[in-house]
Amino acid sequence: MSTLTRHEVGGVPFAAHVESWDVEADGRIVADAWTLAYVREPVDRTRPVLFLFNGGPGCASMWLHLSGLGPWRADVPQDLDAPASVSPALTESAHTLLDDVDLVFIDPATTGFSRLADGAEPADISGVERDAALTAQVIGRWLRRHGRLGSPVALLGESYGTVRAPLTATALRASGILVTRIALLGQCLNAQETNQRAGNAAGYVAALPFLAATAWFHGRSAHGEKTLDEVTRAAHAFAVRDYALALGESHPAAVVVDALAGFTGLTPMQLRERRLRVDKEEFRRLLLADRGRTVGLTDARYTVATGSDREPWVDAAEVQLDPIFTAALHELLTGPLGLREEREYRVAVPAHAQWNYLEASALRRFDASPMPSPFAVFDYPAHLSALFRADARARVFIGTGHFDALTTVGAVEHLKAQYGLPADRLVERRYAAGHMMYSDPASLAALSADLRAFLRG
Repeated sequence: MSTLTRHEVGGVPFAAHVESWDVEADGRIVADAWTLAYVREPVDRTRPVLFLFNGGPGCASMWLHLSGLGPWRADVPQDLDAPASVSPALTESAHTLLDDVDLVFIDPATTGFSRLADGAEPADISGVERDAALTAQVIGRWLRRHGRLGSPVALLGESYGTVRAPLTATALRASGILVTRIALLGQCLNAQETNQRAGNAAGYVAALPFLAATAWFHGRSAHGEKTLDEVTRAAHAFAVRDYALALGESHPAAVVVDALAGFTGLTPMQLRERRLRVDKEEFRRLLLADRGRTVGLTDARYTVATGSDREPWVDAAEVQLDPIFTAALHELLTGPLGLREEREYRVAVPAHAQWNYLEASALRRFDASPMPSPFAVFDYPAHLSALFRADARARVFIGTGHFDALTTVGAVEHLKAQYGLPADRLVERRYAAGHMMYSDPASLAALSADLRAFLRG
């Protein structure tokens, strides 16, 4: 399937290509994958092509597509406490990257309009290596069909897409296509080390800057005189020194407990009851418990009335943002793009429970097992190291929202400290918003400017 329409936004003329691609594994077609590309006209084959995808796994590219990095964006009200609204939903973006790069948004197999092929099983597409191989297939075919094999290639992944991006770069390199720029928004490459679980002190250390940012935003911090960036950097410095040491002590000093209370907005008693181990999920309920509010998961600026444990789980940010992005997507597909596709556009499909997160190469270490095992190794950052070794031009951008409880700025600090990635080839930026930092206009403007500078190199 392929459609072509022509448009002009902000004085930039471009063609919109909606295409589907059969993807193969083990010599047979297992699914189709859809792309929506915006190519500036006239076509310039020296311009970079930026391929963008969201995460999940199992998420379509709706969020990035309507982030404002493309020609249109979802119009998000800036009153965080306003009732959710879907009108107006779609607007032209003043911050599109289309001036600098051509854009190709990828909906992975089974997301968006894509479906499994007859006879195929979810296991045929579900896993870090298979997913990267299929994504690389789509990118290679798009470049060949559009005569762009000579164009610079860049990747942008969000959330799980930050795992997909470096693994896809490795798969592309094996087919002779070099990726020189990778942008990671809400990186989770080191989720194994920064996940909060029993006995993993690193997870609590990495979470503290997020806790501090959230307490600061909601007026519960003892550091209200500091800027957001100052308070999160101060929290990180405290976390890797005093807090990390205190997590190894049976009776932490009162001065450390009081300092932790000042950053988190919790009381010393609450902290001691939890042995200073503040779980992010519990924190979201504790912080504003006296107001009967729970802060959001994907964006802690948003709040929702606290429900009971019997009720279905609700994320305050999703309640506000999902309807707006969904309505904007429908308006885009049926309006400017003129699609009359009868299939449902699947924003997200359940994939996590069936996903194989283990790489075959990792099985050689610690005599690991492909079954769930305490000896499993998830060294996704190794693909960034390989990228840097393979090409001296390669650079990586990492963007994080301060109010993102899923992929935190503390996790980025851990990544930089533990993996030996060359600092002069990394660009890191932080934004005063959540997981979808582009939902905030000021953050979108900053993100767009930062990505333009990064992609220009």
